[in-house]
Amino acid sequence: MHAMKFNWGTGIALVYGAFAVVMVTVVIVSRQHDPGLVSKDYYNLDLNYQDRMDKKQNAVNLAKALQVQFDAKRKVIRLQFPAEIGTPAGSIKCFRPASTNDDFSLDVKTSPDGLMEIPAGKLTNGLWQIEVDWQANGVKYFNESKITVINA
Repeated sequence: MHAMKFNWGTGIALVYGAFAVVMVTVVIVSRQHDPGLVSKDYYNLDLNYQDRMDKKQNAVNLAKALQVQFDAKRKVIRLQFPAEIGTPAGSIKCFRPASTNDDFSLDVKTSPDGLMEIPAGKLTNGLWQIEVDWQANGVKYFNESKITVINA
């Protein structure tokens, strides 16, 4: 029986073949991966960047800032709006940077003393970003907070 010779042509063909198989595998795996963009409308957010910066500055200028905390004992996210500026209105966006599957939005609905509680007993444990886009007495505000939810 005659042994096959391993020459340059065979080596190059094997390298190119292996490269093609690896590239096809990378494409298949990357098509199955969800990049999990935090915001689906990131382009629109970029267009309104200055408006958001103005709202953030308004929030910084408040005598008493919006307080956002996770109450582990009661399993709620507490938002304490400054009571002296009037009744707030707006929206709250809660999302996890790790996944878009748990994201949700709410309208601002406070008690007369400016307190709002969001039930957190069924939320996934981990880091949550809370974005509050709100207004009171004709002034617009924007606050971002990070909290860690731990439901033991």
